[in-house]
Amino acid sequence: MSKLVLNQRPALRAPHLIAGFAGWPDGGGVSTGVVDFLTSYLTAEPIGEISASELSIYTSHALASRPMVKIQQGRIESLHFPANEVYAWKSEGEAPDLVLLQGIEPDWNWRDYVEAVMQCIDALGVQRVYTVGGYLDYAPHTRIPRISALATTEALLNTLQTYDVELHEYEGPTSIQTYLLAHCQEVGIEGVGLWAGTPTYIQGTYPKVTHVVLEFLSQFWQLPLELSWFEEQTAELESTLHEQIDSSPELAEYIKRLEHAYDTAESEPPEMEPDAIVDEIQQFLRRRRENPLGDDL
Repeated sequence: MSKLVLNQRPALRAPHLIAGFAGWPDGGGVSTGVVDFLTSYLTAEPIGEISASELSIYTSHALASRPMVKIQQGRIESLHFPANEVYAWKSEGEAPDLVLLQGIEPDWNWRDYVEAVMQCIDALGVQRVYTVGGYLDYAPHTRIPRISALATTEALLNTLQTYDVELHEYEGPTSIQTYLLAHCQEVGIEGVGLWAGTPTYIQGTYPKVTHVVLEFLSQFWQLPLELSWFEEQTAELESTLHEQIDSSPELAEYIKRLEHAYDTAESEPPEMEPDAIVDEIQQFLRRRRENPLGDDL
């Protein structure tokens, strides 16, 4: 039985599909953040879903795979199981029509999941697939995050190199993004994978990295996007971080060494206990969220 359910099949003009996945490949929240923003900003229309049953371990420690509940005044108001929702948007300009997949990286049965995505591609006439992923990087928050890219054709690789992106280099455990693109390459479908790094000492969502990826897509698709919200959130976060850095000479020195390694493309990160850095910054950010005036710090 197919896991794809399409309630509508809108007439789209050679659409491109962009997919974002919660879970392991969502460092900095960039994978889900990019697709969530596009879905909301473009007011994309929900047209179906890919069933998450037999794909997710609901007892997993990963929150993305667990059912979500809303309880108010001691009563269960709603209970929702993980879903992989499909949206569609029709362009009125130069940008391609879009199919947007808000997904969760499956815990297992990746072949079944990718088969459902391919059925969606066939049903809607998708011409190109984009995936977005995020990872923790030894990069300072004072620099613009780098985007690295991979593609399923030489022509696309050549096009990507005309933009401010690096060609992706990686060897190790992989994600559903790369698995999907490998299948696209096998069957001759154009595909682009975008990856961006978030500083190791910032856990949770990182608006700066989402902003950078959305700026790239805006240029690549010739699709104007209003991204001032991300600029404001980034400025607020960095202002808070600088308060902590100014009060910690050891942390300030670590950031300087990170900047030097980043600017000179050194392969080895600066030596310092990363857990201590993460703990120090996270504790500070948590206190700041709880008391934004900072009068108890």
